[in-house]
Amino acid sequence: MFYFKFLNIMKKPILGMLMFLFSFQSFSQQVYWQCFNIVVDSPTEFATLLDAFMKTESGKSITPAALSEWRNKNSTVKATHQLCFFSDDVVELEGVRAKFNNVQAGYFRGRVENNAKVEASILGQSLIADPTKFGLPYGVVYAVSVQDPVAYGEAFSKMVNSVDYNGAIELHEALAGAEPGITHYVVVRDKSFSSWITQRNVVIQSKAFQDFLEATRDITATELTEAYTNQLLIQYNVQ
Repeated sequence: MFYFKFLNIMKKPILGMLMFLFSFQSFSQQVYWQCFNIVVDSPTEFATLLDAFMKTESGKSITPAALSEWRNKNSTVKATHQLCFFSDDVVELEGVRAKFNNVQAGYFRGRVENNAKVEASILGQSLIADPTKFGLPYGVVYAVSVQDPVAYGEAFSKMVNSVDYNGAIELHEALAGAEPGITHYVVVRDKSFSSWITQRNVVIQSKAFQDFLEATRDITATELTEAYTNQLLIQYNVQ
């Protein structure tokens, strides 16, 4: 079954980090997420099948979910799309599996098994994020290796509060399934690729960002850092 393969296949997990493009009430509210990187042979068919299932009663009862497309990635990554489920309630997130074990999900599972292959599965949680910015459609994900999470978090928070960025700069923790050595993900959200490039070039030259690099230089394995971009295609069950 396709979703059970989501949970069982941990083959080469990459960023799984998500386009959490949904609204939550509190700035400090923690969001837990489960993301799957998928190699899709026929994107149109996959999106159509997923859309049909998510409109069923079973699909409507699932946690918020998002389907996005990977835009920029290195040659070792085969995944073309990412499907994420997330919630501020870990019990609710855990219950997603059962939603795919019924008659309504049977047709979806049977069809996509011939159309898609799971490349990675990652579980994580948000640490520093502004939920009011989760609706920004363009995402840049940096996978990082941190030796001192507390010191890194403090430096990151100081930097984010000091730079002028019309978008979002977030910090998430990888709980399971990340590439060897990867402990966290920095996610930058923006309205478009061009807007991100323009703002990025300003931020990296700022004193706040340079101070952040200096403060985290000895506690970050920079040789393991990787960057990817993705674009939201559709989101479901947004309240």
